[in-house]
Amino acid sequence: MCRAGVARVVMLVAVAIVASVNATARAQRWDFGIAVGYSHIDLDKPGSLFHSKDGPYFDADFAVRLPRLALPLSLGVGITGSGYFDSRTQDFLISSTTLATTTLYSDIGFFEIEPRATLAFYMHQRYRTGLFIKPRIGAGLLIDSYTIDHVTQNSFATIFETHYHSGAAFEVRPAVQVGYSWGPGEVGAEFSYMAAWGDLGDFGSEAQEFRAGPFFTWRF
Repeated sequence: MCRAGVARVVMLVAVAIVASVNATARAQRWDFGIAVGYSHIDLDKPGSLFHSKDGPYFDADFAVRLPRLALPLSLGVGITGSGYFDSRTQDFLISSTTLATTTLYSDIGFFEIEPRATLAFYMHQRYRTGLFIKPRIGAGLLIDSYTIDHVTQNSFATIFETHYHSGAAFEVRPAVQVGYSWGPGEVGAEFSYMAAWGDLGDFGSEAQEFRAGPFFTWRF
């Protein structure tokens, strides 16, 4: 086969691959994404144990793209959570002349089930490929749970206690994702801010949370 013939074959194969990727991108309507990263929480009561605390978060996002709309809209649901942890040492009296030290452990966790709506703007909008930005809004149920160790002393005894609480709240979370799509998948970074109102036990009735982290999305 001559060089011209080889070049034509290579070109035809390349065109077929690109067409296949583009057709696959058009057919894919379901997205499943995973994100992990950094979160920061601010609770209602200044000076409380978890008023301002850093921790990790995870996020699983399921979405379906709605075709034949003027806006590139997807609807879905997020299952997400974050955790915050604290340990501190405290002295206590064993007797009137003997002092001992213990470590107190505490944690608070947030878990959310969050219906979401997302707009997706791609460099190549028809095929949903290239650089993109996705503004997103979610709102739903927040379940909060904490355990906090306490030591109290009086003239007769030292008492060790652990306080438990579980409550529920309503939360709203605007977010944005930026990244790159090659058709079957996407990778990038996401940023979000959450405000919540409800039963947070000893920490009041309001919470705020900031998140930042990488994500990866598969398309089906």
